Amino acid sequence: MRNHFFKISSLLLMLGSLPILAQLLSSPDNSSTPTWTEVFPGTNPSARSMHAMVYDAAAGKVVMFAGFGADSKVLSGTFLWNGHNWTQEHPKTHPSPRFFHSMAYDEGAKKVVLFGGFDSNFSLLNDTWVWNGSDWKQEHPKTVPPPRASSAMAYDSSDNKVVMFSGEILPETFNDTWVWNGSDWTEEHPSQAPAFRQGHAMAYDTARDNVVLFGGDGDGGIAQGDTWVWNGSNWSLLNPVHSPSPRSGHTMAYDSVKRVVVLFGGYDATNNPLNETWVWNGSDWTEEPNTGQPAPRFNQAMTYDSSHGEVVLFGGANNAGSFGDTFVWK
Repeated sequence: MRNHFFKISSLLLMLGSLPILAQLLSSPDNSSTPTWTEVFPGTNPSARSMHAMVYDAAAGKVVMFAGFGADSKVLSGTFLWNGHNWTQEHPKTHPSPRFFHSMAYDEGAKKVVLFGGFDSNFSLLNDTWVWNGSDWKQEHPKTVPPPRASSAMAYDSSDNKVVMFSGEILPETFNDTWVWNGSDWTEEHPSQAPAFRQGHAMAYDTARDNVVLFGGDGDGGIAQGDTWVWNGSNWSLLNPVHSPSPRSGHTMAYDSVKRVVVLFGGYDATNNPLNETWVWNGSDWTEEPNTGQPAPRFNQAMTYDSSHGEVVLFGGANNAGSFGDTFVWK
């Protein structure tokens, strides 16, 4: 106690007064400006794109599955990220090789949910799988959405359901909304919804209690630049003052420390790869400083690692090939 009091007294003496101390403590910490940092783990998954990645809160690890390899091989491996290193798992059962599938973490069931994608024969899938932290299990719900790829999924905590929107559904295009309650799929019929798209991204904005959707390729492969939110029963189109350019193949994740949705990369309306970082605060988009960001890319995977308070990004591709790198943003 004596030493503690002495340190505080000495600090106040140097500062001159308590108000100055209060002003110092309330000043913004410029060192907290988020930046991208490349991580070099001891083991690394092979280069890939069109894979999926989510944070498994029950296990405290990031889960990544499958994708499209640099050698044009369709992959099927399950990898875990513990904040420092990647580890390949070897579960007894697992989904077939695939790419452009969708994944989300079901907080209620404490399981990762996977749906659809393209298989090795480039055929569309509509199977549902769950990951319990050690093994995959195929679910057999009574109701199943049409086969699709390049859809987007997010867990709606306010409604305790996984939400999936649109995607590539051949030969027709749908702007359908589906929810997964842990055992079955149900199609929603909102009065308003985004137009059909694929390659869009979604994330649940915990601070605002809604699912945020941005961009994607619409009919004719035209890149979209619209922002929508899902409130559990309906979609609403927002009109922010600032916004990322129209794009597809980007990724989004909610940063619970900064209380913003983070968006990275994708490709623009002329198919040029991007490496901008934008954040959504519930009312407007802001572009972040380009500090240490990954090279321009699209179809990467990204999620928020709550255990380490950072956004994790892996892989992706650009016109020169695929990436096998790991970046964190914090």
